[in-house]
Parts: sequence; C-alpha cells; structure tokens
Amino acid sequence: MNGSNNKIALFAGLSSFLAVFENFIPIPVPFLRIGISNIPVSLGFVLFNFKELLFIVLFKTIFSHLFRGTLFSYVFLIALSGNLLFIFITFPFYQIFKKRISFISLGLIGAVSHNLGQIFASLIFLPAKSALLIGYFIISIGLIFGFANGYICNIVYRKFFTRALYGQVV
Repeated sequence: MNGSNNKIALFAGLSSFLAVFENFIPIPVPFLRIGISNIPVSLGFVLFNFKELLFIVLFKTIFSHLFRGTLFSYVFLIALSGNLLFIFITFPFYQIFKKRISFISLGLIGAVSHNLGQIFASLIFLPAKSALLIGYFIISIGLIFGFANGYICNIVYRKFFTRALYGQVV
C-alpha cells in the first residue's frame, strides 16, 4: 500500500467512524444527522481526485449503514443519493473555484446538494407533499450544520494541513 492509499484509507476510516459516532449524538429528530462525517470528505478535496473521494464517500455510506443495520433499506438509498449528489456537485465546484472558496462555502453547497439528493430520493418512498415539507426543514437545518462543518474544516486546514503540506501555520 503506497502513501496515497494510506491517506485514502485514513480518510475513509475517519469519515466512517464519524458517521457511526453521529448515531450516539442525541438529536430531537430521528432521521437528522449533523454531517460531521463529511468533514474528512471536505478536507479531502485538497488531497484527492474525484475517484478517490467517491471511494471515501461510498465506503463511509456502506460502512455506516452496515453498522446501523440499514444497508440496502430505503434509509440507505436516501443517504446514498444525498452523498452522491454531494460529491457530484461539490467536487466540481471546488475544482472550478478552489483559489477563491472557503470550506464554509463548500459546507453550505455540500449541505444543500446532499439534502436535495435526499429529497429527490425520498420522493420514491413518500408523497411529494410530505417529502417537500421535510425538505424545507432539512435544508434549513442543513445550512446551519453545513456552515458549522465548513468552519471546523477551515480551522483544521489552517492548523494541521498547512503545517503538513507547507511546513507552516497560516
């Protein structure tokens, strides 16, 4: 296993651990997640190409739902849709604007795209009116968590990544 594969495995494992850890955070709405498992994925935009990030996202999604006992359920399909739309929208956005974008912006774009993927997939299982009503709620909450996760990414990147990549703290 080379150094790049080690980094991919580290980020996939950390993202999966955080996805499972989220289950133990008390949230008043049962299906709502904070999205901290997307922090390693967002930081990975700096290090990995699309294929590597897609692997990390798929590994995280499959592993966390295997742990929860919801693999291949409607919950898994909704989460998978959200995660795929997140990576398919946010990664190209990062590639285009990487010199002018912060992790907070990526967190907001990622939260909205992830939630839209969930809403589109939930239309298969729920009446449209119910899916859209839930959608307004999760997008609103998702923006708050997306901002918070982006803020955490900015701190982690500034404190750790710049030191590891450039030998200094910016």
